[in-house]
Amino acid sequence: MVLTATKRLQEIVDLLDQQGYVKAKELAKKYQVSMETIRKDLTFLEEKGVVKKEYGGATLSTLGVEKDIEFREKQKYDEKKEIARCVASLIMAHNSLIIDSGSTCASCCPAINLMPSKDIFTVSLSAFEQLDGNLHNVFLTPGKKREKNQSIIGPWTEEYLDKIHVDVCILGTSGLFKADGPTCHSYHELSTKKKMIEKSDFVFVVADSSKFQEKGLHLVCGWEMIDGVITDHHLSTDIYEKLSKKVPVYFGEE
Repeated sequence: MVLTATKRLQEIVDLLDQQGYVKAKELAKKYQVSMETIRKDLTFLEEKGVVKKEYGGATLSTLGVEKDIEFREKQKYDEKKEIARCVASLIMAHNSLIIDSGSTCASCCPAINLMPSKDIFTVSLSAFEQLDGNLHNVFLTPGKKREKNQSIIGPWTEEYLDKIHVDVCILGTSGLFKADGPTCHSYHELSTKKKMIEKSDFVFVVADSSKFQEKGLHLVCGWEMIDGVITDHHLSTDIYEKLSKKVPVYFGEE
């Protein structure tokens, strides 16, 4: 069966993630498309910062590559603590929330554990393990485990989310470099993220300042669907001025 262009692009990214290099001729044969189609695919991925084109194929770029959650958790520790404090102040008056996958979302859990009891749903195994179940009512959605970022995704996840409605969604993002909204690298996570947004009254994107130098492959939604971006004080003035014209931008205490 011939895949759609979107699914083909995602599979190419997955192959690059596994192998580090792909040959255009092999991709054309694998997906039963022309070499010109594959060249266009690789050009698109290069423009997104995911690959670096080479003669006869492409290699994985260091820009726009999804990192394992273990790698992410070791980075930007102070910035993420700043973001967590801001998240806590913004959700203090709310009673229910859903927490997305990703290291920045998970890093908010210690601050949330210092707050009054709330109903908390999450698609993140890391967040689920960190949240205090003696204090909060903590629920992990059902679904398929995605090893790359320790998330839960799929039709069962979305069916479950259809049965709830929360005050706030804490949403992660893969990259925000010249992006029109939050992004993700995995095509398979798109519908889950969209469902979380749909089932929340307020949606806040959490992203440390380095995410504004990284590219994401898939756009989750436009800024008009987002109630605010929570980041750290290392965000450049230029980026802040451009972004704040599209969506409210919040900082924590340094």
